[in-house]
Amino acid sequence: MTMKPPTITRWSTRSECAMCGTPMQRTWTDDLTDYTWRTVDGTIVGTAEDVPAGAPTSTPELLELLAASGDMQTYSAVLARYQLGHVELPWEHLHRAVEPASEIDPSDVPECHGWPMRAAPGAWICRVEGTITRRETSAGPKHPRPERG
Repeated sequence: MTMKPPTITRWSTRSECAMCGTPMQRTWTDDLTDYTWRTVDGTIVGTAEDVPAGAPTSTPELLELLAASGDMQTYSAVLARYQLGHVELPWEHLHRAVEPASEIDPSDVPECHGWPMRAAPGAWICRVEGTITRRETSAGPKHPRPERG
């Protein structure tokens, strides 16, 4: 039986916002089981370039301005979004990274409980129980070899 050599996983750590093209980087949680994308400076909100000077800088300020001007249709729409947890202003957007294509060969992904495991830096994570299988680290981040038992 011939075993193929282990594949070295290269994680794409850079991307860009799908809305505005701002450079973004992958930021892993402390336990390395999940990640988020943040801009290089750590922000998650992007602003349009054509925002007028003196525009409100928070949703409550915008709501006050809309109420004072009598624009109740826009006031209602902004208030509804705000009450549902959307804190960005109409000229802002939450940065959304273009997810880079995986460089992991699907045949190299181990399975657990009949499902492919989730990849994390230096480990595979079971989708059902959340158990972590560490990859071999002697020659860099590699896929684990199944234990024979």
